[in-house]
Amino acid sequence: MKLWRDNQIPGNKSKAKGTALGGRGDNINVDIRKSEAGIEWMEEFLLNSPTPVLKIEKEGVITYSNEAGKPLIEEWGSIPGGKVPLNIQKIVRKAAFRRKSEFLELKAGEKTYLATFVPSADGKYTVLHTSDINSSKKMERKLSLIDGYYEAFIRVAELSLICTDLQTLLDKSFNLIISTLDAKYCKILKLLNDGNFLVEAGVGWKPEDTGKVIKREEASVAGYTVLSKKPINIEDLDKKGSIERMGLYGYSEITHGISVLVGSLEKPYGVLAVHSTRKEKFTKEDACFLKGIASMLSLALERNKVESTLLDKVLFLETLVDTIPAPVFYKDREGIYRGCNDLFAKMILGIPKEKVAGCSIDEFLEKIPQELGNVYKRTDRQLLQRGGSLIYESRIMCSDGLLRQFLINKAAYRNLNGDMEGLVGVMLDITGQKRTEGSLLKSEERYRLAAEQTGQLIYEFDLRNGYGEWAGAVKELTGYTYNEMQNFSYYDWLEHIHPDERRRVQQEFKKCWNTGEKFNEEFRFRRKDGSYFSVENKGVYLKDEEGLVCKALGVMKDITELKLSSQKLKESEEMYRSFLQNFKGIAFKLDRNFAPLFMEGAVEEITGYTEKDLISGRINFFNLLDPEDFSLLDNCRNKMSSVPNSIMEYDYRFRRKDGTVRWVHELIHNICNENGETEFIQGYAYDITPKKKAEETLAKAEAIGMREIHHRIKNNLQIVSSLLSLQADKFKDRDVIEAFRESENRVASMSIIHEELHKSEDTTSIDFAAYLRKLTSELLYSYRIGNEKVHLFLDVDHTFLGIDTAVPLGIIINELFSNSLKYAFSRGADGEISISLCRLPEISGSFIESSSCIGTAGPGIQTGFKLVYSDSGGCFPENIDFYNPDTLGLQLVNALVEQLDGTVEIEKGDQTRFTIRFEDKGF
Repeated sequence: MKLWRDNQIPGNKSKAKGTALGGRGDNINVDIRKSEAGIEWMEEFLLNSPTPVLKIEKEGVITYSNEAGKPLIEEWGSIPGGKVPLNIQKIVRKAAFRRKSEFLELKAGEKTYLATFVPSADGKYTVLHTSDINSSKKMERKLSLIDGYYEAFIRVAELSLICTDLQTLLDKSFNLIISTLDAKYCKILKLLNDGNFLVEAGVGWKPEDTGKVIKREEASVAGYTVLSKKPINIEDLDKKGSIERMGLYGYSEITHGISVLVGSLEKPYGVLAVHSTRKEKFTKEDACFLKGIASMLSLALERNKVESTLLDKVLFLETLVDTIPAPVFYKDREGIYRGCNDLFAKMILGIPKEKVAGCSIDEFLEKIPQELGNVYKRTDRQLLQRGGSLIYESRIMCSDGLLRQFLINKAAYRNLNGDMEGLVGVMLDITGQKRTEGSLLKSEERYRLAAEQTGQLIYEFDLRNGYGEWAGAVKELTGYTYNEMQNFSYYDWLEHIHPDERRRVQQEFKKCWNTGEKFNEEFRFRRKDGSYFSVENKGVYLKDEEGLVCKALGVMKDITELKLSSQKLKESEEMYRSFLQNFKGIAFKLDRNFAPLFMEGAVEEITGYTEKDLISGRINFFNLLDPEDFSLLDNCRNKMSSVPNSIMEYDYRFRRKDGTVRWVHELIHNICNENGETEFIQGYAYDITPKKKAEETLAKAEAIGMREIHHRIKNNLQIVSSLLSLQADKFKDRDVIEAFRESENRVASMSIIHEELHKSEDTTSIDFAAYLRKLTSELLYSYRIGNEKVHLFLDVDHTFLGIDTAVPLGIIINELFSNSLKYAFSRGADGEISISLCRLPEISGSFIESSSCIGTAGPGIQTGFKLVYSDSGGCFPENIDFYNPDTLGLQLVNALVEQLDGTVEIEKGDQTRFTIRFEDKGF
């Protein structure tokens, strides 16, 4: 018989595409390639094959046959190129449709074949090959077993994916195992830490066997399976005691068994055992199948263990989150809530937390206002884009109808691959803290005033160990460094009291120790250099819960200068009292051209003219001088003009209004600014020399007293500033530290004013230009990090303001300047801040602005001022109402402008500009 190809069959124009052949009888597995060499080799092989090989199209047409296939075609009553019988066509179509081999017994003459119909990959044809029926029958059973193994493998794999319950997975897997192996019993023996085994699950066994612990000496077969790390086939179960070696009793019908290891060789989980009552033994293929099933179950068991661990951790974390005393929530990257704690659900939304998961913020519009929700979504987007964390404050209407202030901390979290997964948020209720801050700010002013009257050194001694803590102007007063002073014990402190006063002071301390009264003593305290200074010591002894004295808390105030001033004041008062009883002189103040500004005293009594006559310029006092004394006064005044801060004292004569001439003794003082330029001239004159000297002494004492007061105020304010700085170090919250820092700057701004007043001879007014330069310099230094490129432009002439005006105006500039440095400029950016101050002329009772802030005030009484503050940091935020702000700084600005009876205007644009108009209340 010839070998036909596809293109040799009449009417078939398709090209040869090759035929895939496979069989089980003779293990024929031939793949016909497209290459001509492969086709020729395959033709030779198939031609000489002892069994029929045919290629049948899907429609049943025979397109190929070898020589051995001729009897089979003749048996069918067909020819090459013809069709096979209908029953064969059905088998061909079935194999092609299912893409699965089909089997059929065929007779050809006296031979019986087992025919295998193998479909092509595209299902267009089927290759039929045959094998001897005896070997084919054997191979059929083997393939059936393999298919059964494969189906069981697939089913167990599916079960391990879809079964959430481990017991269900094991029960269904055991049923598959015993049905595939034609067995009756199946179980898993879990290896315990002590070497014993636990019957964890099984099918076919007695219910009481499940959960039974089998001692390792009773489970020798299971133990040997674990030790040998290979399948154990039990062939002698018919002998007495064989089944007992598996740890089970009362199963005499069992004839064979097999056990395999479950888990890894290094860390075994246990043993999978199968038993049957049939005569056939378990084969190697059965062992391989069971070993594969054990591997899959091992993975499922390990996964279940991991899932249980993860579930435990999830439950722990949920419990932990619920115990946090603050609302907590977490979202995915789409903004959907994935969970929260009970406090967030109940306190913020007023719903069970189960209803929060799976919802977005838009679904809680009744609970969260839309504008607030938009803020939350904007911050969420920022975090999801850049990562990290974000902290901000927000006022939220809670489910109980109360408006609370929260500090919200949000942080982005990523998965193990570094991909952004979502956000976690914690809300800290700071309503009470805000109230406390408000109370603190209110009490801050009271504390400042109280601190002015308390001392400069604050101490606290722990009397149980003698150690103490000191705060205040330690080095300035004692000469010791701060660290040296911290090493002072209670007894070191007592040793520094002057020996003449130590016994008295100790007796008073002992009395207060016993009675619990507060102590208040004055004594001299030794400095590091051995000198002494006078202190006022006030304090109290504190007791512990058992009523024993444990601490000493007090304040030491330097009263050395106060004592000296008090003594001098007493002397001055005596002299002044004597002076007033006898003095009949004139005190005056002149401008730099020696024109009188004011005159006080016995002006009319001495000169015969009224004060108004001399100040108005209608009467020139210089023209009243005796001609012989012209040169004397002229030389003295020229010398005074050339020597800053000079004091001249001379006698001269002048003619009274009635024509009489009097000798007067005059003392005159040239008052200069820090540049050495004459500000004004002051002095006094009298016709009785002893009385004039008394007046001079009084004036000097008064000046010293005022400077002393301003010096003390400055020192006390610096102490308050230092205390605020020390207290800020105790906190970690950035907002609290910033609040203390702002308060420290406000106190410092007031301290600078008193420092300038202390330097000035005029204790009622201050050169605001000099003060402003120092204040802005201090603020630039305080906020120097990140603001190195911010430039300041001052346009302020030498303008003197009263202290009642300078203090609030200084705080206003402090707030605006600090706000610009903190918020207007990004870190490292260039910027400009401009401050100008000018007078406003008064015309018809109202102020108008002059064309220039300096030197062009025009006619009128110049008591009105205009302060212009601007920065180039960008537009002022639109969401902040300047006249009704939430921040303390802007509230202070509005309150202090109102205190000055002034007005403030704000212009928003590329620059933010504040214009403040006010009057100087100090004059």
